[in-house]
Amino acid sequence: MTKTFYLMRHGETLFNTQKRVQGACDSPLTEVGIAQAKAVGEYFAEKGIHFEAVYSSTQERATDTAKLAGQTNQVIQLKGIKEMNFGIFEAQPEMLLPKARPGASSFEDLLVPFGGEDILKVGERVHQTLVETMANHDGQSLFVSHGAAMWGLVQHLQITFPPGVFLPNCAITKWTLEGERLVLEELIMPTEDFKVHYFN
Repeated sequence: MTKTFYLMRHGETLFNTQKRVQGACDSPLTEVGIAQAKAVGEYFAEKGIHFEAVYSSTQERATDTAKLAGQTNQVIQLKGIKEMNFGIFEAQPEMLLPKARPGASSFEDLLVPFGGEDILKVGERVHQTLVETMANHDGQSLFVSHGAAMWGLVQHLQITFPPGVFLPNCAITKWTLEGERLVLEELIMPTEDFKVHYFN
């Protein structure tokens, strides 16, 4: 049986505007972030997309986004889709982060010596959490996670994004699941008036 779910990034936060590293640490949604999440909720409503369940990571910025985008207060928190831990760089200016290796599209394992996580390990836990959670559902569900956690999933599954396309605040990904096989169907970009990038 093929199942469908949506996985999205949280709205803009205070630390996003300050260009501070935000992984295990947290900061509140800005007014812009709140508006972004509400716009996603309106988009789902206009498209007739309804959810059997709404999930978020255990971090406030994701839970608040989930309530607004999912248009419900019944949000279930999952540790498995929380953001990557950036170790000693948490809450520090982004400019202090190690530089990615030549040709790399992520930090890979560069943060591990500094108490952080390997992004591929993050992708594995997100994958496992999504598969295990969707095993309990037949209808569509919404998951609200984070930029690096979602990028880790993309890296783990070896999915290639179009050049220059990443995961801005409130970026939405639509997935199908058959057994344990995840397939990315669409990337929906609220920052571009809900432009859709198709992957199949």
